Amino acid sequence: MTATNARVGGTAGGEAPPAHGSRRQTRGLADPVWWINGSFEGRPLPDLLRDRDVCAVFRFLKSRGWSQALIAAATGTTENQVRAIVRGRRRVTSYDVLERVAEGLRIPRGLMGLAYGP
Repeated sequence: MTATNARVGGTAGGEAPPAHGSRRQTRGLADPVWWINGSFEGRPLPDLLRDRDVCAVFRFLKSRGWSQALIAAATGTTENQVRAIVRGRRRVTSYDVLERVAEGLRIPRGLMGLAYGP
């Protein structure tokens, strides 16, 4: 899989501004600013993360141009699992999977109610 660049939108539509003043963000690397300042479908992303709504998080990423394969690779899941989560057929409740999602998507653990390591 090759890394390509995706344009990061401005604040219109609730999208977070680009990190470090850059107008470009490497696809496959989630910008941690999204999780703090962004929104999706009218809801702040921190609320979705607090609710551990991984379905909405994955749909948000898809709206940003992420493929299911890229989401799967970043979160240590399979494309079939991502598809089931996006379609609402599977809900993520496993702490281990939530940890992988947070780590792979650069989500501050506290936003998802996950403990920080020592």
